[in-house]
Amino acid sequence: MTPVELVKFVSSTFKSYRNNTKIIERLTTHDVIHPSFEMRYLINNIDFDFELEKIVTTNGNIVEAYLDAADGSPYRLEMIFDGKWYLKSYLFLCQGCLSEDSTCLVCGGSGWGVL
Repeated sequence: MTPVELVKFVSSTFKSYRNNTKIIERLTTHDVIHPSFEMRYLINNIDFDFELEKIVTTNGNIVEAYLDAADGSPYRLEMIFDGKWYLKSYLFLCQGCLSEDSTCLVCGGSGWGVL
């Protein structure tokens, strides 16, 4: 699966299942979640419709996809190549700093997710 195919697979899974437990089961069954992936962001997700805004390659092993949720909230889906492409992270834009504060105590300065 290419990074673009992985983004489409994850997005279609969200749209089709609309249940966090079922989404995690499907992604796990299809072996697309990297061992370093943190599940809490999927478990706490409340929006299921996403539109792909752009895909950025940060280096040969990492690709980031920027998505907008139906409610307008930005998300970042990070993929890693580790023998094949895996979902490494799935994070929402930090509402504490909006990705503009490297000392943010909500996201730890990453701009995405929460500590």
